[in-house]
Amino acid sequence: MENDRVPQLFWEHELTTTGQPQPLEWIWDGFVARGCLTLLTSQWKAGKTTLVTLLLARRGLAHDQKGNLAGLAVQPGKTVIITEEDRRHWAERASRQGFGGQVCFFPQPFHAIPRQEQWQALIERILQLQGEYGIDLLVIDPLAHFLRCENNTASVLEAIMPLRELTRRGMAVLVLHHPSKSHKSVGHASRGAGALLGHADVIIEMRHPGGDALTRRRRFLASSRYLRTPARLLLELSADGSDYVAVPDATADDFTAPWHILGMVLEDAPQKLTRRDILLEWPEDFDKPDPSTLHRWLDRALERELILREGTGRKMDPFRYWTPAREAVWKEHFLYEVIEQQTRELKIPFRPLHPRPCNDAADVGVDRDDDVTAPSRALSYTERDKDHDVDGVDD
Repeated sequence: MENDRVPQLFWEHELTTTGQPQPLEWIWDGFVARGCLTLLTSQWKAGKTTLVTLLLARRGLAHDQKGNLAGLAVQPGKTVIITEEDRRHWAERASRQGFGGQVCFFPQPFHAIPRQEQWQALIERILQLQGEYGIDLLVIDPLAHFLRCENNTASVLEAIMPLRELTRRGMAVLVLHHPSKSHKSVGHASRGAGALLGHADVIIEMRHPGGDALTRRRRFLASSRYLRTPARLLLELSADGSDYVAVPDATADDFTAPWHILGMVLEDAPQKLTRRDILLEWPEDFDKPDPSTLHRWLDRALERELILREGTGRKMDPFRYWTPAREAVWKEHFLYEVIEQQTRELKIPFRPLHPRPCNDAADVGVDRDDDVTAPSRALSYTERDKDHDVDGVDD
């Protein structure tokens, strides 16, 4: 059977000799791309579906017409939508905006939360539509209606993993979701198990700036695997509801470029990083900041809720930093929560990724109180469970 096939194996040299990687084909520049999954999170009735409606209207233009949304290029093409809404709502939107006959719908496809085999059958039907009509975008609006338990990792994976076949076939997937009831930092707002965050290539959070629920403005805060994704946008819905327009953001400054690099370091990290760790992990292709500049960048990232921090900043308890999206990946490891709990209860000293040598009087330029003493040895969260010394003493 097809589902019982043996996974394909690649040797390292096969990965590196297959030619140059192809550039991404963006459907909505910076946010939605073929072969990628984009997660869009915002409060109920905050404008997610309105945004999708405008995106579909731009995609319905003829191929010789260039559409854009919020000033970002939109490529024409065909879309399929799985939605919990009644078909009448989408009929009204289609008559008002016009989708150019490029969209097909699965309105309320199930009478109850679908079983795994039902969901898989729907995904296979979408693959057939891709082959027959060249559909290149799937929109799920919203995901919660198709999850048996959004707080259960296995349930989330049952819904998300079949979507991999769509992205492998070159389709883009845009998933709309609701946020947690409690306030969450940027990149971690979506409700339910963190497995969803770990599988998304682009994470967008659409928020009311200043908490004003009546404003026509929306702030986009994005985390992404790709530098092309704008990290921060302030958009305003036009009076006639026909477009989102980018407006100047008084809170924006020169932090966007530094965050792209800092974000790369933190989102690839095997564990929480001290400032010294971050400097030593800094990509060689980019100029390394001095310690005071890095400290300032980290403070800005904290203010904007792009990262999290713990520690007191003292020698035996240095500040360490990480991103919520990266933590979601760590939580998929079954021992992560156990290790974190034992570390807190037993007050185990933090072990940095790059311990400071005992005789290192002159450091790489990081404050002396930003690290722990040399005997500590760094382990990633996925390594700690397999690194037990026989005599219980660190090597």
